[in-house]
Amino acid sequence: MVRNKEKYDQVVSLRQRGFTLEEIAKYCDISKSTASKWLKDKPFSASVTKQNMRRAGVDNAKRLKLIAKARTGERKKRYADAVTSAKIEFANYQTNPEFVAGLVAYMASGETVDDRTIRFSHTSPELHRIFINFALKFLGISKSKIHFYLHLYAGSNEELSMKKWSKTTTIPYSQFYKNQIVNKSGRQPLHYGVGNTIIGNTYQKQRLKTWLLLAKKAW
Repeated sequence: MVRNKEKYDQVVSLRQRGFTLEEIAKYCDISKSTASKWLKDKPFSASVTKQNMRRAGVDNAKRLKLIAKARTGERKKRYADAVTSAKIEFANYQTNPEFVAGLVAYMASGETVDDRTIRFSHTSPELHRIFINFALKFLGISKSKIHFYLHLYAGSNEELSMKKWSKTTTIPYSQFYKNQIVNKSGRQPLHYGVGNTIIGNTYQKQRLKTWLLLAKKAW
């Protein structure tokens, strides 16, 4: 037996109109558990719950879409700022020998298709050191964010190779990814393999690509 028949009827009416239990509890100044108890034997209440869940799913999808759109807009603005900044920086750096050396090295042996990752590949540890110094000084990359791995042919001394590369590039073993061993016969293996310097940073890749485009026009 419901003590407050007027409030009970109000709860039922609101539920039939599609209100959620939370909304009904707030509107009628009762607990959610009381609203649920009063409605548990009403067949239409379960249907309203399903409808509200579907509506919530649609609303959530719309919200997620708006959030994704906003984030995309923020990223585009950030990358546009990177390009603008890079143009100003190039004018200031283009006569600096260290800047020129690092940029020319990447122009010759760097990956330019991927917009997210800076990847420099070469057999010379010394050339990697030049590029790493360039990344530290001009891109402002933290050394802890620079990773490395080797392409080695079967039969190469992996431990000796890593020691050589780590010493020359100053990248510690803890920042080495798993090396890739290439099983190819009939080919003279490179003594220390091919080094790969990896920096995952989309913003800095946009700056670097802008410098490369400007360098090709200016040099």
